[in-house]
Amino acid sequence: MVSGLNTINNYKNETSQLNMLNSKLSSKENSKLKQACSDFEAIFIKQMLNSMKKTINKTKLIDGGMSEDIFEDMLFDEYAAKMSANSNLGLAKQMYSQLSKTI
Repeated sequence: MVSGLNTINNYKNETSQLNMLNSKLSSKENSKLKQACSDFEAIFIKQMLNSMKKTINKTKLIDGGMSEDIFEDMLFDEYAAKMSANSNLGLAKQMYSQLSKTI
């Protein structure tokens, strides 16, 4: 009789440990999904900024050459990251709400 109670208690402990582990995994997955959605939104914003940059006619009066192009590309990466983190574009939120249903 005592061994039967020990078995039941062990089963309850193992079940609660598995439930805690599953909740920790799902919170890790959720945080990874949020980060991935935010990163995707930043990439989308960068593509918009690059398209906008192409519409501007540059004069050759002050030309920075390749170094200016590299600097502008890095600058637009930072702009996109900041805009994604601070703006209310909402793409990351929509993607997260849709994709979180599948996890």
